[in-house]
Amino acid sequence: MSYTIYHQSLESATLTYSATADTNYPVTNLQDRYKNTFFKDTAIGASITIKVDFGSARACNYIILQNYIATAPAFARFVLKYGTADDGINFENLASGYKIIQSTSLTNFLDTFTSKTKRYWLLSFDNAGGDDFNNLQIGAIYLGTQMALSHTPEIGIVYSADYDVNVNQGAGGIRAGSINNATVRRIWQFQWKLLNPTDKTNLETFRDSVFMNKGLSRYPFIWSPDSGTTLYSARTNGELSLKQTAFEAYEWNAVFEEEL
Repeated sequence: MSYTIYHQSLESATLTYSATADTNYPVTNLQDRYKNTFFKDTAIGASITIKVDFGSARACNYIILQNYIATAPAFARFVLKYGTADDGINFENLASGYKIIQSTSLTNFLDTFTSKTKRYWLLSFDNAGGDDFNNLQIGAIYLGTQMALSHTPEIGIVYSADYDVNVNQGAGGIRAGSINNATVRRIWQFQWKLLNPTDKTNLETFRDSVFMNKGLSRYPFIWSPDSGTTLYSARTNGELSLKQTAFEAYEWNAVFEEEL
């Protein structure tokens, strides 16, 4: 198992939805990487598609439907198709074929496949027993090339974030306190040593993708400590220190803060 980062989403793409999304839940909500700003369509009653146009070819070997609900009378099915030509019209199923994604509660879906470099991709949703599809709700979609580090970190620490406490004093000197966020937000602190040049190149691409700075990264991303079995949404916290320690050997220090 490997530590894997999924950071390429749809923010640079043009999306075309085959039906009409619910008011205030447009398909463009899939492009901000935030898992709690949803695209939603309810009472659909037909098979549906979302066409993705990256503007130019992108190498992809994974797709993640993050924080989604999908229901159909039999079973909600999903298949990712790739454009066989740069016309946005002709598509072919990936070899992995249809996947059952039926879920009445928020969950994540990850599918990996042999890499293909294509401009157009088509997300197709239907019902295993026919064309009718009931409800679809998705927080974010990630589609691109996964980044697997060559080995696990030498140091890995996880702890809970500190929270501010609001203290209010009313008449008579009575005080009341409240925590800003009662949900535990995890912070992971890592140090990798002896990373190779491929790791370095991948990490520089990742850093540029999430707009690293001294505070929280501009964009969230998804990472996994076990090759995709467990998925976490996070942002980087602080600078991503990447330095050379020997010939073709690099050290990376990173802090990931959980995105709730």
